[in-house]
Parts: sequence; structure tokens; C-alpha cells
Amino acid sequence: MSICGIVAEYNPFHLGHEKHIALARKATGAKYIICAMSGFFMQRGEPSIFDKWTRAACALAGGADAVIELPLISAVQSAQGFAEGGIKTLAAAGAGSVCFGAETDDLSLLKSLAETLYGESDGYKQSLRQKLDAGLSFPKARMDAAGAPPEASLPGALLGIEYLKALRKYPNIVPYAVKREGAGYHCGDIDAYLPSASAIRASFAGGVDKALSAMPKACAEILALKLDKGLAPVMPEQFDAPLLHMLRLNGRSYIAKLPDVTEGLENRIYAAAKRCKTRADIIARVKTKRYTYARISRILVCALLNITREDIAAHNSRAVSHIRVIGVKNPEVLSALSASARVPVITSGAPPYPVADAAASDVWALSQSVPPFSGAGRDFTERLITDF
Repeated sequence: MSICGIVAEYNPFHLGHEKHIALARKATGAKYIICAMSGFFMQRGEPSIFDKWTRAACALAGGADAVIELPLISAVQSAQGFAEGGIKTLAAAGAGSVCFGAETDDLSLLKSLAETLYGESDGYKQSLRQKLDAGLSFPKARMDAAGAPPEASLPGALLGIEYLKALRKYPNIVPYAVKREGAGYHCGDIDAYLPSASAIRASFAGGVDKALSAMPKACAEILALKLDKGLAPVMPEQFDAPLLHMLRLNGRSYIAKLPDVTEGLENRIYAAAKRCKTRADIIARVKTKRYTYARISRILVCALLNITREDIAAHNSRAVSHIRVIGVKNPEVLSALSASARVPVITSGAPPYPVADAAASDVWALSQSVPPFSGAGRDFTERLITDF
């Protein structure tokens, strides 16, 4: 039996994701494609547009054999922490290969850059300092110092490099890269070939039909049924009030304990929180070349969910304790996954499922107005998806 793992957010699942799964199966020859998917909050510090069970159902309809959950505290970290958490989860699930999409499928190039960034030679460090002093943002300076060509400095390739760095700890897992096609990661054109998740989310904010037409047919059908039952697409601004509540109530000392808050950044964030009415306004006021949009956004989602720097460190130092399965194509896949996994496989929020993940589900539910989507405790009541 062979398992290929994919780390994903599927926020939401789109035609490019469907193609990636098909290419991963072809490239690796794996019997099963297992996707480690973020739950309710994403790597860029935003809520998922739909609940994890709906997104998992779309992934299964789009070709995945199983969807397992990427733990919350891995899901909301920087690219490095996100990748390390994803690889660690897939390794615990028994994956023999990992396949990621990137703007280049030159695996030797990506491996070389991964080694450069991992090793951080004196020459690299000197070049990085010079580029930072010249005013480049850290992500740009980092890749320029590593000698990365333009195609290897784009979002998918950057994440792929982090996967390759993480895989140094798992030499028995074979990496594969497939070239990303269609619209770029940040492209907002819903009419583009293989439109991005960003474009589809933006389209859902203005209407449903156009967004659904840009998704795989089976996925669109699943979403249409859920939307008819009252599921509402979620946008980041829906959590503005609870975020501001946490920031204003808890103050500078609370903000100072959040991940990635250094050099007095808590003062800037707290000052902005007292003046601003929205998350977007806070980010616009605080971000600089040094403190990027994504970094501030992640800090704010950690503020919303009460995730501290110590929580991140503790999570990263622990071995995987379990695999949470959200859905499988059929019962045979669950049996195969249970046999391959190196840790217990669970299908609900019962222990050892983390309290933080269950709490995040309940916070996300505040965005909904109709049961079961609005209910707390869904991690304990939702059944494993098995009807694909």
C-alpha cells in the first residue's frame, strides 16, 4: 500500500486543486491520496470561507481518498511552521511521498534553495543583512540572498521550499512537485483559467452563482446544497468585533505574548486597536516592509483565538499524538489509514483532540445563523464523512 500526502487549505476547493490531486496520483503511483487540511482558520490569518466538513466533502468529491485535519496551531503559523506541521502530520499518517504544487516543477532547484535557506551560511547571512538594510521586505530579501529566480520566489514555490526543508527530518518520504497552472495565488480574476481561491472567495462575497461556476461540478453541487440549508460564506471582517474585544480588553501585555510580536510591536498594535474599528484598518495602520500583511494578520488571528508564543513553541516541540480524520472516500480507506498511521486515528473531538481546535470551531460558528452550522461542539457531533 502506498500513500501520497498533500498539505492544503482548500479555501475553497477549486479546479486547480482537483487537477493537483490527479497529477499527484499519476506522478507518485500512490494508491491513496491523503490530504492534511487546515480546519477553521488559515495560514494567512483568516477564517475559512466554509466549515471544514463542507470543504473536506468537496476534496473527497474532487479526488482525495481521505482528509485529515492539520492542527490549528500548525495551520496559523508562518510558512515554515505550516509546512513543518503538515509534513509531521502526514509522516504520522504513514505517507510515503508528498506532492505539492508550485510555480516551477524544477525539484532540483527547489531542493538547492531549501538547502541554502536551511544552512544559512555566513555568505547568505551577510547578503541578507545587506538587502534588509537596503529596505527590502524580509521575504524578498531572504529569497534574493538565496539567489532564487523569480519563479522560485512565488507563493507556491516558497511553500514548496519549506516542505523540502521540513522533509530533511523524514528521509523516507519522497517529494514530488507539479507545476501550478492557471491564475496566480493572488489573482482576483474570477474569469481566468483555473481561477484562484482568492478570486473565488471574493466572488462569494458578491454572489454565489459566479463563484460556483468556477469550481468543479461535484464541489459546486455540494456547496449549493449546503448554501440552501443556510450555510453562509465567511469573510474576515465578520470577526472584527470579537478581535477588537480581545485586543482592547487584554491590552499590551496580552499582545506582547502573541507569536511574532517582537521589538515593541505590541505598542503599535494596541494603539491601532484603540483607534480602529476593523481588522483591515489595524493591518493597514501597523504593517510596514518589515512587518508584512501576512505577519500582522497571523498575529491578529492568534489574538482572536488566544494562541500565545508559548503555545506555538510547545506545540512544535511535541510529537503528533493522533490523526483526526474528517472524511474518507469509503470505509476501506479508513481501515488502510488506521493500519498505516503511527499514532491513534480518531474521527471526533474526543481526547486526545486538542481543546484549542475545538474552541476554534466554536468561534467560527459565531459567523453562522442557522443550525447545524451555528452550533457549538460540532467536533463532538459531526459524523465522519464516508459516502463518496
